[in-house]
Amino acid sequence: MSHISRRLGLPARLTLLVAAVFAVTVGTIAVVLLEVVENRLVADTRANTEAVLSGYVDQLSRGEATIGVVDVDDATGFFYLDDHGEQLTEAEFFLRLAPVDGPVDHGAAGLMVDGPGPHSIEVPVDPLTGEVIETPGDPLGVDVFPVGEPGPVDLDERVVAVAQDLTIGDDVARVGVSSPLRPVQDSLDTLRRALWVVVPLLVAAVGVLSWLTTTRALRPVDAITRRVRAISHTTMGDRVPVPDRNDEIQRLAITMNDMLKRLDRSQQRQRQFVADASHELRSPIAASRAQLDVARADPDAADWPATADVVIAEQEHLTQLVDDLLALSQMDEHGVGEIVDVDLDDIVAAEARRPRDIAVRVTAPKPVRTRGHPGQLTRALRNLLDNAATHAVDDVHLSLTVSEADAVITVDDDGPGIDPHDRERVFQRFTRLDQARHPELRGGTGLGLAIARQVARSHQGDITAGDSPQGGARFTLVLPRQDQHVGGLRATCPQSMPVRRN
Repeated sequence: MSHISRRLGLPARLTLLVAAVFAVTVGTIAVVLLEVVENRLVADTRANTEAVLSGYVDQLSRGEATIGVVDVDDATGFFYLDDHGEQLTEAEFFLRLAPVDGPVDHGAAGLMVDGPGPHSIEVPVDPLTGEVIETPGDPLGVDVFPVGEPGPVDLDERVVAVAQDLTIGDDVARVGVSSPLRPVQDSLDTLRRALWVVVPLLVAAVGVLSWLTTTRALRPVDAITRRVRAISHTTMGDRVPVPDRNDEIQRLAITMNDMLKRLDRSQQRQRQFVADASHELRSPIAASRAQLDVARADPDAADWPATADVVIAEQEHLTQLVDDLLALSQMDEHGVGEIVDVDLDDIVAAEARRPRDIAVRVTAPKPVRTRGHPGQLTRALRNLLDNAATHAVDDVHLSLTVSEADAVITVDDDGPGIDPHDRERVFQRFTRLDQARHPELRGGTGLGLAIARQVARSHQGDITAGDSPQGGARFTLVLPRQDQHVGGLRATCPQSMPVRRN
């Protein structure tokens, strides 16, 4: 059964579930309804029978009654019992009410009504005539059941019988009225047959309505599914249809389109990255090959040491490019990596001491600690300093300050600066502004600033570019503080002391 349900579609499963729940609910209601109707009809029949008996006894007490007759419309009959439970005929009962040769005189006979009023009894009475079928001989006041039955019989055979005990002189008798329950059973059978027809029709109607409602509600999902199946790597710009209604399916479509937009942007960046990387990798290889081809064309006239220097320089550039690409790939795939407590003042002091062609002045930083990956943070700061040293005229300034929640590292140079329109573009991969900032320099890989910003943002920080008080560019690296590191610098440089490559 579970295997079949898995093969069915969602509309079919929902329809079956709704129909089953509705069928169980309606079936339970039908059973309860039959029980309530049966109890009500039996109670009404008993009340009607008691009313007939009360009226008859009232007539007897006033001396107005005659021998009881059968009410054909209600199939109601009278019966009479003596104090031993033996059946009496109408004539025998009325004979006790009056002398043989005189009129009915209840006062003379001393007729008295015993008990509070009519009470129900079980007796074997003919449903059509109201006559007692058999007299078991039980004492008066004890319920009498049909022969062979341990208790109340089926509705087809039962009658509602009520009786009233009477004292007539020294004798005790019982007068009763019976009404058959077959009309009740007939009514219940009619109602039951109607329910057997109506309930399945209702279940079928609910099932059809559930099917139509479910298929209509899920129609946008089918449209989304068809569109997603049709989207390929060449059609990432397509979007799924968004239904014009405020529900879960609309939110699903909007979320799907947002995901497709992100995938499209990621694919575009990946394609651009691959194209740029291919171009960048081709440049040093082509330059090396060109030098070697020229030297090989005239080996005797070639300056082999100069050729070797050019090839080595291009290979170094190629190595740096590969390292940068590998660093970006690792950060894209693995994120920050292992997180530890990092003393930023130690990293700043160490990078300030690193030999460069341009002097680096470092303002003695306060001890400050953050959490992150030491290698990545060192690489980010090194890229900023290398970029500043490349474009500076003769001065690079490095400082570390702290605020209430952040550690702020600034790198200033006295170079040509960065145009405000390019201050975000410089952080894009393979972006170079070398000719604008320093025309005589050959550009780097175009990945250093991109790597630095990705490191900063992966540490919940950021890097921005701006104007330096020295007239060049300022790069500001902001990182969240962990706490302040108490004590002096572990590796320090004298304040404002220049560091030069030997």
